[in-house]
Amino acid sequence: MYKQYIGGKMVDGLGKEMPVYNPATNEIIDTVGAATGTQAIEALEIAQKTFQTWSKTSVNERIGWMLKLRDAVLEEREEIIDLLSAESGRPYANACQDFNWFIESCTYYAEEAKRMTGTSFPNYGTPNGECYNIVEYRPMGVAVGHMAWNYPLGNAGLKICPAVVSGCTTVVKPSIQTPLATLRIGEIAERIGFPAGVFNIITGSSEELGAALNSSKIPRLITLIGSSETGRRIMEQGSTSVKKYSLELGGNAPVIVMDDVDVDFVAKNIVLKKVGNAGQTCVCYNRIYIHESIYEEMIEKVKEHLADVTIGKGRDAGEVVMGPLINRAARDRMLDLIDDAVKSGAKLVAGGEIPKGFESGNYITPALLRDVNDSMRVSKEEIFGPIIPLQPFSDLDEALKLAVDSEYGLASYFYGHNSREIAKAVEAFESGEVFVNVGGGGPQTPHAGWKQSGVGCDKSRWSLEEYYDLKMVSICP
Repeated sequence: MYKQYIGGKMVDGLGKEMPVYNPATNEIIDTVGAATGTQAIEALEIAQKTFQTWSKTSVNERIGWMLKLRDAVLEEREEIIDLLSAESGRPYANACQDFNWFIESCTYYAEEAKRMTGTSFPNYGTPNGECYNIVEYRPMGVAVGHMAWNYPLGNAGLKICPAVVSGCTTVVKPSIQTPLATLRIGEIAERIGFPAGVFNIITGSSEELGAALNSSKIPRLITLIGSSETGRRIMEQGSTSVKKYSLELGGNAPVIVMDDVDVDFVAKNIVLKKVGNAGQTCVCYNRIYIHESIYEEMIEKVKEHLADVTIGKGRDAGEVVMGPLINRAARDRMLDLIDDAVKSGAKLVAGGEIPKGFESGNYITPALLRDVNDSMRVSKEEIFGPIIPLQPFSDLDEALKLAVDSEYGLASYFYGHNSREIAKAVEAFESGEVFVNVGGGGPQTPHAGWKQSGVGCDKSRWSLEEYYDLKMVSICP
């Protein structure tokens, strides 16, 4: 049974024993002794006490510990990847991506911490030398990180790494659906003697732990990777004191494909995006608008590339292996979305079925829908699964109006090579991320949401800045 990582030690959770299931089989992998609200407060108090000393350490010391943790995690790479595969259902290649994301965050934030420098400038109304204004970054205190289940270690890296290198301390809460690999990080931290209390990992009931963490007056920053509904609830619970928020929330990403693209290239990218992690990513393609002149060809090409997808798990062989949905409710929701679309006039071209031989898991074959429109649930809701909904358009201006007609604004995509059309789309899209003929950015690019998709950002220098307060000192010698 897995334990909690609090104050530098793996300790028993004092709540009830909670099973963790493999979505590919729905068999129990292991159990976790859940943390209680009391233990959540204990972790916060330890983090607050530790902040008094950790915030005064040198940048090099913090970086040294971050890299020591990274190297220790790398030593257990294959075991942790298999654990990720088991708890999330993702095939080996997808689990490697998640693991590598954690390692990448350790390295990136260790480097970026050295560049968090302040500045100085004179008063504009006095001669140089009579007054100095100095602005510095100072670690702001205790941060709380609520993490989603879809990228357990990738999310952990986004929350643990900037806190550690900035001089802050943190309490992070992985989802009870996928907590095992993250708790393993705690085991490794204890083994290498990572300074106690700098980061703490607890998991259990979201209702109990969330209320305890968010309503406490200890956290200066609350961060989340989750739904818009959860983000609003966190802000309500956190109103007991003035806090910072960095919330990466839901999305409904539009994709506009013009008539001058390489159809096969785009079709392959659509398939890879929608079957990667079984479509369970917040920036996954959701509403896909195809220029009418290439619409039929695109449908056929997408169908061809779907034939290359293998349903599987773990280390199963295949060029493109797609795993299960996280649970049975998520799988059944995909079936409901497909059924609603078909009843509303869309046509199911391929997939959308429970594959034979995989009935015990939460699998569905990737579904290709054509002739979708924006009145259907599959367009209005964030799909978060392997459904490819295509619809034709003739006029770019009309497609852009549809693209921005959403309360969400996380990511937008454009495929095309006409510079005027690219510029028009970039200016029209209402989202924190815009991708033109490319699928994503690196650790140095901010992952930010507009509208109901969040505040603040993950990744990049701009994310790291959220862990500091500004201190201005004015000196007139």
